[in-house]
Amino acid sequence: MAVIALISRARMQTHPELNRTTVIQPETRREAPVRVPFHEALWALLLLILGIAGCSGTNAPPTPAFVYAANNGSNNVSAFSVTPSSGALTPVSGSPYSAGTSPTAIAANPKGKFLYVTNVGSNNISAYATDSASGALGNVPGSPFSTGTFPTSVTVDPSGRFVYVGCGGGPVGICAYTIDTSTGALTPIPGSPFTGGAGTVIVDPFGRFLFSADFNINKLSAFTINSQSGALTAVSGSPFTAGVGKNPLGLVVDPSSHFLYLGNTADGTISAFSIDQVNGTPTPLAGSPFATGSDPRSLCVDPKGSFLFAGTFGDGKVSGYTIGASGGLTPITGSPFTVGVGILGVAVDASGKFLYVADNSPGSVRALSLGANGVPTAITGSPFAAGSGTEAVVVTAKILSK
Repeated sequence: MAVIALISRARMQTHPELNRTTVIQPETRREAPVRVPFHEALWALLLLILGIAGCSGTNAPPTPAFVYAANNGSNNVSAFSVTPSSGALTPVSGSPYSAGTSPTAIAANPKGKFLYVTNVGSNNISAYATDSASGALGNVPGSPFSTGTFPTSVTVDPSGRFVYVGCGGGPVGICAYTIDTSTGALTPIPGSPFTGGAGTVIVDPFGRFLFSADFNINKLSAFTINSQSGALTAVSGSPFTAGVGKNPLGLVVDPSSHFLYLGNTADGTISAFSIDQVNGTPTPLAGSPFATGSDPRSLCVDPKGSFLFAGTFGDGKVSGYTIGASGGLTPITGSPFTVGVGILGVAVDASGKFLYVADNSPGSVRALSLGANGVPTAITGSPFAAGSGTEAVVVTAKILSK
């Protein structure tokens, strides 16, 4: 599951504007996968993401296992175990765990075995191995790993072999790494860093394309991913400006990989795009952009592709939408929902039952249950205290046997 990069208001105001050019590197074009009925594609994707295979009828739907939050102010990571029946959180013994300076984005590999956190103050990425039983974190050998300047975003591809980091503080764009699947250690991919706008990065659920939003110059970049090496090649015409609003930051792709959504922080809107299934080109959807709350910095979509949620930092709310067959957004009844104070990261668990929200002030994770209509309701005990300046959140999952 992808995680959205988050940048505090003060850092965005002082961050210098960047000028970048796109380097197009050769790669053999791959054909898009054959589209199958959505429910079949969804379950295949969930099994891929969780890295779990089994005989037909032996696996129950996925349930949340652990929640991890990056705390920018206290330079650490909070870990919680999840009560699957209620979504409530319990701190993991030993939490919080030390990170680098100003951790701001967080992502887990598909099996939840490794966790990666970008540190904008120390220009590196902390890597952790997770204990599958307790959720406790241990440092990966060689961690932290160097990145470019101001690493504001991190994403792991669905195969669990590659990590991409968006660096927004210099001419460097996207740092790419291979993952040692035994230890979680990172090795730079030849050709990395790849030039391109990189305020936020996200890989599509099939691992074919990477998209990045450039906060400073209002552009959306698209790349194809070499399935063997993880190297990036800019899509023809990238970076794109059509349909992109002002200061884009939040970024998410729906589970079918047909639609891309971009939160425009200065406009208070969400831009929606269809994704060309052969070359990855994003095309603005009819009706886009869609109005949202103030300063939408983080977006997430539930596993079925039914609902989109946007965390709006400016008003402490979460905007919720139903996603139409053509990708358009319709506000859920009652949206926007008052959730906290400084809402940044948002994440839906793999069961689609719970929404977890990083609240920057005073520093907590807010847990909400999701109704059949997508309406979020605070869980008893929420908010759950985290470190100072909580900015990003990720949920790992497990399959329970029937």
